[in-house]
Amino acid sequence: MGKRLVALSFVAALVAWPVLGQGDGSVILEQEAVPPPMPSAPAAEPVEPLDSADPVGPVGPVAETPDADAPEDGVPVARAPSDPEPPAEEVPTDAPVDPPVATAPDEVPPVLEPILPIGDEPIADAGVDPAAKPDPDNRIGACRSDTLYVRGDFGKARFAVDVAKTAEDRAQGLMNVDFMPTSKGMLFVYPAPQPVAFWMKNTLIPLDMIFADSHGVVVKVHHSATPGDLTSIPGGDQVQFVLEINGGLAKMLRIEEGSQIRHPAVRRAAWPC
Repeated sequence: MGKRLVALSFVAALVAWPVLGQGDGSVILEQEAVPPPMPSAPAAEPVEPLDSADPVGPVGPVAETPDADAPEDGVPVARAPSDPEPPAEEVPTDAPVDPPVATAPDEVPPVLEPILPIGDEPIADAGVDPAAKPDPDNRIGACRSDTLYVRGDFGKARFAVDVAKTAEDRAQGLMNVDFMPTSKGMLFVYPAPQPVAFWMKNTLIPLDMIFADSHGVVVKVHHSATPGDLTSIPGGDQVQFVLEINGGLAKMLRIEEGSQIRHPAVRRAAWPC
């Protein structure tokens, strides 16, 4: 027992040896400070594996709390204007253009009777007998053998004519004709200027006789010759063309000396085709 007490005292002396208290004589035993243990991180919880049988789907909508300024249900809300549409692409100038659709020509009004002066509108300087354009009434104003024009201070007038250019045709003339349309007439053509005279033998309708020289210039007008009258009606010494029309028309149209006729037969015409 005594040995144990001695041993314990020896051990205590060895332990207290490094540090001896001073001052008040008390003895303080200091031990090496041990740092406090660091807090360990919490162990991660094990993650449960996803069941491969259940596919991952989209997340559903999250309910939002309506704003205080939001309109109530059923109240119309003004839409913001949509962006303006982009301008249409410009068509290049060299793009092909559809050909114009052909339209039917305007109908030409019929010739009025009696024929009156047709004013100062221009007349086409076409060639004789343009067969390419059927126009039985010559409404286009072409210079051709079945149409004769007269112009003067009154304006212009047109007649459809038969041409008597042989001796036999001139001798027959308008004998035994009991009716002639107002715009109709007969043109007598002589081979050269010469003295001429007419009469009304076997002629059944009154006629105006218009005598013209080689240039188609009127030199004399005889008005309303009496049907069947055998009196000679001279026209002059230098007459090459004579136009016979219904009696009274020359006065009505004011065809007089100095007026001019236009026809393909007038080769040296003052009013040429």
